[in-house]
Amino acid sequence: MTAPRDTLERRDPHDCEICGSRRGFQAFRAKGLAADDPHFRVMRCPECGYGWTDPAPPDSEIGRWYPKEYYGRENVRFNPLFERMTRWFRRRRAREVSSRIPARGRVLDVGCGRGLILGTLKEWGFETHGVELSEESAWHAKHRMGAAMHVGNFVDAKLEPGTFDAIIFWHSLEHFRKPVAALLHAHQLLKPGGLLVVAVPNSDSMQARAFRADWFHLDVPRHYVHFGERALTSLLERAGFEIETATHFCFEQNPYGWLQSFYNAMELEWNLLYTILKNSSARMTPVRKHPWQAALTVALLPVFLPLAFLLTLVEAAFREGGTIEVYAFKE
Repeated sequence: MTAPRDTLERRDPHDCEICGSRRGFQAFRAKGLAADDPHFRVMRCPECGYGWTDPAPPDSEIGRWYPKEYYGRENVRFNPLFERMTRWFRRRRAREVSSRIPARGRVLDVGCGRGLILGTLKEWGFETHGVELSEESAWHAKHRMGAAMHVGNFVDAKLEPGTFDAIIFWHSLEHFRKPVAALLHAHQLLKPGGLLVVAVPNSDSMQARAFRADWFHLDVPRHYVHFGERALTSLLERAGFEIETATHFCFEQNPYGWLQSFYNAMELEWNLLYTILKNSSARMTPVRKHPWQAALTVALLPVFLPLAFLLTLVEAAFREGGTIEVYAFKE
């Protein structure tokens, strides 16, 4: 099946590019990272649940929201314990991908970050490719994980159509100004029957509804768009994919979404726990500037952490998890 042409253009802030509705409304004003620019707001479509950041920073300005500390030295963000955990989670993710495609297939990870998934797949004999916006963000995937890196805009990357067995958007699709175009391009690059893996924050989740602008996974303005399951399903089907599975349980992402959002709602320094867990080169705000808040954050962990795990199980049971992970195939 040939992917349908994308014909919708957003004409004003109220237009939804997924379902075409022109009834988009302001859900709330953004907080946190976007506090320095209080004009940012999150718009939402009442028909399909799709959301978008308005105004969307132009390509010429989005780079300032990704300072060098965002990546960390050599793209290593967390302290040693959480680095080991992150690598374990990525290895499990690589196993999920490898179980669904031919051995030694070609895999493309769009917005691959450090390339940990690609590094594991390369160990197992797969041909690995990654896409990142800058040489700085691509450094670790290229020099440590051995992936063939394509630096720049994904849609403009010089890649041969119909040659990939799998394409991954692991928490990267929400960083695209035009996700419709990105998925249409992915459809062109995949072989017939090729695998598409998409994981995104779930804007229809229990935690998103509970915390709204304080929700950890919102990340305005770095996230241009905000998906619920209805909107994501509609977009994937429109781009020519058939969904195999969609899961709402993610032990890596969802408990932390609850945990950090609790603290954000207390009006503590934005994402302070996240800052504490990082290594020094990846901290955009020094912890020493907020000693009493840091002490309170640690003191409340025995209360908030068990509650976060419990709520993660509850939201997954109701299929309203903080993130959605979808496995789909090119029709």
